[in-house]
Amino acid sequence: MGSPRRLVRAFAALALAAPALTAAGLAAPTPAAALGNGLAATPPMGWNSWNTFGPDISQQEIVETIDFMSANGLVAAGYDTVTVDDGWSLWHRTDQTDDIVRGTGGAMQLYDDAGNPVSGTDGTGNDPTSGHLIPRPDTFPSQQWNGKTVNGIEYLANYAHSKGMKFGLYATDTYLTCQMHPGSLGHEGTDTADFVSWGVDFVKYDDCPYGPAITGPDGHDYGTQGVGKELTRSIYARVQTFQRALDAASAAQGRGKVTLSVSAQPVHTGLPYLLDPNDPARTDPVVLAAGTPKYQAPGYAPTGVWCGQVAHLCRIGGDRNSDLNGVLYQGQLRTALEYRGNVRPGSWHDLDMSFAGWQDPYGLWGTTDTCECHKPFTDDENRTELGILAMTAAPLISGADLRTTQQAQRSGEGVSWSTGITDSALAALKNPGMIAIDQDPAGTPATLVGTPPTSATAPLVLRRALADGSTAVLLVNQDPANSRTVSVTSAALGLAGEQTATEVWSGERTALGDQLGATLAPHASRLYRITAGAPATGPLGFVDDGRAHPLAGAETGGVLRAGDGCTAPITSRAVLGGVVPGEPSEQWRFTGNPDGTVRITSACTGTALEGSVLAAGNNPGDPAYLLPPSPGNPWQEWRLAQDPTTHYLTVTNAATGLRLTAAANAPGAEVRTDPATPGAIQRWNLG
Repeated sequence: MGSPRRLVRAFAALALAAPALTAAGLAAPTPAAALGNGLAATPPMGWNSWNTFGPDISQQEIVETIDFMSANGLVAAGYDTVTVDDGWSLWHRTDQTDDIVRGTGGAMQLYDDAGNPVSGTDGTGNDPTSGHLIPRPDTFPSQQWNGKTVNGIEYLANYAHSKGMKFGLYATDTYLTCQMHPGSLGHEGTDTADFVSWGVDFVKYDDCPYGPAITGPDGHDYGTQGVGKELTRSIYARVQTFQRALDAASAAQGRGKVTLSVSAQPVHTGLPYLLDPNDPARTDPVVLAAGTPKYQAPGYAPTGVWCGQVAHLCRIGGDRNSDLNGVLYQGQLRTALEYRGNVRPGSWHDLDMSFAGWQDPYGLWGTTDTCECHKPFTDDENRTELGILAMTAAPLISGADLRTTQQAQRSGEGVSWSTGITDSALAALKNPGMIAIDQDPAGTPATLVGTPPTSATAPLVLRRALADGSTAVLLVNQDPANSRTVSVTSAALGLAGEQTATEVWSGERTALGDQLGATLAPHASRLYRITAGAPATGPLGFVDDGRAHPLAGAETGGVLRAGDGCTAPITSRAVLGGVVPGEPSEQWRFTGNPDGTVRITSACTGTALEGSVLAAGNNPGDPAYLLPPSPGNPWQEWRLAQDPTTHYLTVTNAATGLRLTAAANAPGAEVRTDPATPGAIQRWNLG
């Protein structure tokens, strides 16, 4: 065989075996069956390293991320998978003495200029070596675990499992990864067996064909489509082979099955005259029903059509950056709506990693980096992106830097900055109402209400039916520069009778009239859950708003204070303080938990009390303390009830049922938990 161009000519005869291609354009998609191996009953949630670290990722940074996610309520909220993206392995396998040979343009060089095979290949794209992928020893060194030396990837999987999390790893269906490390094409059995033995729970499977542009015998410029089997096997076939190998490896080793996420965009699926006549894409009824555009091989049908049959998560568009337009209607939302019929438990459409809370790692944005593609989202944009992901039943995979401010410090060009996630963005990620919509067990994604937007800035409204009979509604202002009024009638939503609309981000509850609407800032949105019946209580708009508030005793005028101030040690008692405007020891953040309880966190920073939470003792009269957060600990969780007339709050501990009480109406008075007692100082409001 010769060069890749010679390969094109050599396989031209396959055109005779190919079935006739349909006319350009795709027919209405036929719903595909989900993979159905019992995984991904709801959209997976977690974190991926790529958006923040790219290929420059290390074991230590993953450990820091796991620790942060565990300590800051993300795991408890459902973000339970941490995935290492491209760049974790060496540039050769164990049976190869040299790194993979690369030709011009980065392609793996299968042939030399004389047409002879090179770099350990047999000339047809097969790599006969049986080598294993090798974690980079410089960035993922071997470690001790339970008295045994394990490689750096297995160590991370064990560490994630010890924190109640799952571990994910990156691979590709091509000879090379996008960063030129060895891919899994031709090594599916070896790689899946290794991944399962290392404890990998989740695989992000990418598609990275390199090679020269190809002009076919029909004269059409097919661009870069890859080399060897990348040209003769569809992505459908390559993913199917890898997925079946994963299940086989899990069964052989007696371990749990592995969730598979396909990041291949519907671009490289083989050339029509090269595709193997036995490729499953040629006979799959879903692919055939969708049709094949001109110049494409069967199987070109977008991943939104076929991918759910061979994987659990399916990318339906290209890589996004920190531009909200990428997830709005002119971006991936339109594709998600077009192929929504193929979304169901076990098969989810992936709109790429979330940029909510992502900070520019390339420079201090606006100072040393002015690329609009790196501009961080505003708080409004964070909520809009998360709202769209929740409404489309998309995976919630954060790409933000989920480490402490200190760990996330960067410097360059004479400036320093932190890429750590902001408090407001962290609160948005953990918002229980948004998560509940995304994770709704029915798995039915949203539909567009009304006609499609006529421009990239036109408002849009989405409606999603939920399993409990309620309805989620998202109002979006797509305009990046101007405020817009966005509204929809109850009739258009299919709603009648008495209904309550709860705005997910603010907690505000209102009776739904004939119309639901709001004037929204640029790129802002409102996410509602609408239930039958009238509003039951007053609004709790301060929960999950990302801001710090004073909590004042209704009868005293004093405020809840963290001990003697922010310099007090951890385990300090809470007291009643005088009102000092802006004093962080008198400010508190209220974060909702999935069960409806609230965590009350001190606004102190840079001291031992940073991140500390209000906790109750065991018995009546025990003081309230400041302690390090312990997710799921009911002594650190509180139930808030608000009088619908006065809006005064009662704050009741979830573990003991005792109320937060000021012992006396005097500065410095102890704050404790007591039974509900008439006349006691047990009513609070936001100062």
